[in-house]
Amino acid sequence: MKNIRNILAKGVFMLLVSLLAMACTEKSDWGIDASYSRPFGTNEDGINVTKDEKVARVTVTWDAMPGVEYYILEISKNELTDEIPMGSEENGNLVYGNTVENRILKAPFLIDNLEAGAEYYLRIKSVANGKESYWAYLDEPFKTVTEEDVLNVPAEEDLPVASGKVRMSWEAGLTVTHFEIVGGAAPIERAITAEEAAAGEAWIEGLKIFTAYTISIYNNETLRGSQEVVVPGLEIESTVDEITANTARFSWDNTVDVDQYICQPSSAPTPDDATGAVSLSASEVNEHAVIIPNLEPSTEYTVYAFYNGAICARATFTTKKGKPVGYTEYNGVEALIANWDKLSGNILVTISADADLSNKSEIPAAVTNIVFWGEGATQPKLTIKGMSVLGALTKLEFYNLNITAPNGYIVNQNAVDGSFADIIISSCTLKTLRGVVRYQQAAADKSLHLEIADCIIDDLTGNSHYGVLQTEKVAISSIAVEMTNTTIANTGVKAATIFRTNTKQGNVSLVVKNCTFYNLFSGEALMRDIIGSTNSFTAENILFAGSGSVKIFNKTSDAPGIINGSKIYSSSDLTVANAGEVSTTALSYSSSQLFPNASSSTDVLDLTFGADIPNEVKIIGDPRWNK
Repeated sequence: MKNIRNILAKGVFMLLVSLLAMACTEKSDWGIDASYSRPFGTNEDGINVTKDEKVARVTVTWDAMPGVEYYILEISKNELTDEIPMGSEENGNLVYGNTVENRILKAPFLIDNLEAGAEYYLRIKSVANGKESYWAYLDEPFKTVTEEDVLNVPAEEDLPVASGKVRMSWEAGLTVTHFEIVGGAAPIERAITAEEAAAGEAWIEGLKIFTAYTISIYNNETLRGSQEVVVPGLEIESTVDEITANTARFSWDNTVDVDQYICQPSSAPTPDDATGAVSLSASEVNEHAVIIPNLEPSTEYTVYAFYNGAICARATFTTKKGKPVGYTEYNGVEALIANWDKLSGNILVTISADADLSNKSEIPAAVTNIVFWGEGATQPKLTIKGMSVLGALTKLEFYNLNITAPNGYIVNQNAVDGSFADIIISSCTLKTLRGVVRYQQAAADKSLHLEIADCIIDDLTGNSHYGVLQTEKVAISSIAVEMTNTTIANTGVKAATIFRTNTKQGNVSLVVKNCTFYNLFSGEALMRDIIGSTNSFTAENILFAGSGSVKIFNKTSDAPGIINGSKIYSSSDLTVANAGEVSTTALSYSSSQLFPNASSSTDVLDLTFGADIPNEVKIIGDPRWNK
């Protein structure tokens, strides 16, 4: 009985050993060679592929197995199976790690130089003691990045100004063979040396300044990335003068023989190249200047100069106004004076030589609009005493004139039933006068719109000047003032105010933009008595310069209800007081540094910025001084 039990026990034990051996054989890679029974094939669940987002390459990771000497990886754009032999050329397979010099000893492994936007299958096997495991397969094929983007965006130091070259860079060691450069002229192919490829950078030279290029990098026929590059340059000095309503003279530094130009409205985009440019004649090239024809009045243009197809200079200007139509025209003040009392309707007074209108101040009630129009590049001089209107005048306009009113005003409204709806003064010089617009009496139910643009107001004189607007003695329905691109200088009398209204005046809108205030009398106030919730003040890009001090508000407490101020600056030698809610910034430059050409001894005001003043300061205030 004991022997039978021993025999049965031994039988059961042998059966269990056989079953266990069969189970191990089914899970092992080594069904052929049972003498090497420890399994070391790669775990398929542990295989992972990470795609590079800029380069057509992937990083493969897998679970390490003990005792493995090296691994073999294989990829193909066609499906892989055990029936497909390793390295099958028919299947387009690529094998890694199967040679002594390229052994893959551990994860991770980088597979480079793949095809962008391609799908690949992958399998891995392990090798130990000359034995190979079965293939382990990635469960799904992986995809590379759709398009490669290996080129870096050039930094500032990679684009030296005016050098006509750019340094392109990429990851050192990437397989690249040449650049293709498109822009300016015909496409250019530029080879990449082995040293440049290894270093990951190369200079491309011989490019045109101010020109946009598309620079692409290739590995033979395979595009590996592109960058848009604009080659910077130092633009030469240029200017626009002799501006009329329909023409302007464009000139430039004689260091470059400009050969073409494009003039277009400033709202149009900057030209990419010289397509449609006007070619200059030999004499225009030699004279470094051209007269631009066929322009529209009152239009802002930007003109671009080209040299060898690249922009080398640019300038922005605004054409003069065109004469209004539908007006009865008088050529000269003498003809006007003879008919003064009979004037009616719309009147245009063309002034081409110095004229005196100081003895005709009251505009007849029958006049609807009256325009005083200065002819020619040089502003004719017009002497007046102070216009007043007996009726309801729609518009009084002065254009391109040098106006003087000794101890007087441009407008001195002194008729209780009279009113000006619009007063427009543009492209004028106002010199030696006590004030610009003064209301002593006016129709209380009327409104006033005062527009001053592109003007110089110089030398306000008298016992005390009355500034640009003085309506202290009368309140009217509403007042709107717009002063832009204008300079007020040398108020050489006791402290007064630039803008002043009646203390009860409501509905005032005062807008001051791109203006320069120079050498105002110390203690001068920009505004006075413009107070109350219905009144507003808007200021932008303003420069105060000179010694002493100026005030924004005559009293800090006397300010309008609505205030919008930005970019308001002062010279270092000037104090700005009573600013209230208006934020002001003191520059690090004195008045003499800003305006080295300014002098009270000359009749011509020159506030051109000094050559050493940086461009970010030169754009402050009246743009006429940024030359």
